[in-house]
Amino acid sequence: MKEFLHYLKENYHYTESTITEKENQVLLWKNLCSRKQDFDKLNTTELLKIVALQQKKYALITVNNQLKTIEQYFDYLQLKGKRKDHPLKNFRIKTPKRPLITGFLTEEELQNIEKEFREKKYKKGQFSLFGKRNQVILSLMIYQGINTGSLRELKVQDIDLEKGLIKVPEATENRLKERILPLEASQILELYKYITETRTELLKLSKTVKETDKLFIVGEKTKFSSITTEIRKQIHIESLQLIRNSRINLWLKQYNLREVQYKAGFRYLRSLEYFNQTELENLKQELEKYIS
Repeated sequence: MKEFLHYLKENYHYTESTITEKENQVLLWKNLCSRKQDFDKLNTTELLKIVALQQKKYALITVNNQLKTIEQYFDYLQLKGKRKDHPLKNFRIKTPKRPLITGFLTEEELQNIEKEFREKKYKKGQFSLFGKRNQVILSLMIYQGINTGSLRELKVQDIDLEKGLIKVPEATENRLKERILPLEASQILELYKYITETRTELLKLSKTVKETDKLFIVGEKTKFSSITTEIRKQIHIESLQLIRNSRINLWLKQYNLREVQYKAGFRYLRSLEYFNQTELENLKQELEKYIS
């Protein structure tokens, strides 16, 4: 095993932690052999039985990571002349295709959701302030298709009320890019009141945050997801992602693919092919022009 680890270090220049992880992966697979089996001599069929066992225990990405290590191990055995054939060369478990996104909301349905939410009655005081804040959050989801990760990172300076623009920050966990989007006319006054009045009052109420440039104030012990979860429950929807997906689907009917890619913050144009719509075949033909 020491020679194999030296082989990894010399040929792949892995860090010590990665080499240790790969050593553990090989030992794990060897321990799954019966006493009569020699792991180094297993054929493809016998190894696939181990693959099946690992699929029951681990996520697909983990099993494929293990398979890469095992492939490297048999590469090493071949190099040293300890084995002539390679039982798992370039073998990986295929990732299942993502299902097409369906069940989009129409423009009218999105506007009705916002209208009903705006008409909700709240108790006076902090509950009224929370309601106004949530209205702004929902509005940015509905009209700009902003996801929760970007909403959480929004800063006051990202809002340009004079130009009627919002700079949407990147969302690293969702691999979304930064972009600048126009605001609806109705949002400009709403955001002005929120920034100058509501947000100021919320900052006074906060016991843990006294100064911050974040647009939406969240206490040190409060997660932004608790705010969005409350919004989701109030509008009786299974997932807020449906709001974003619906806006993207509506954009696809108004703008070309590159424009929608930018508005949605997608790094890759192929992300759009998961949106199921009546003109799906036309969309696929357009995608083929850009994706090899």
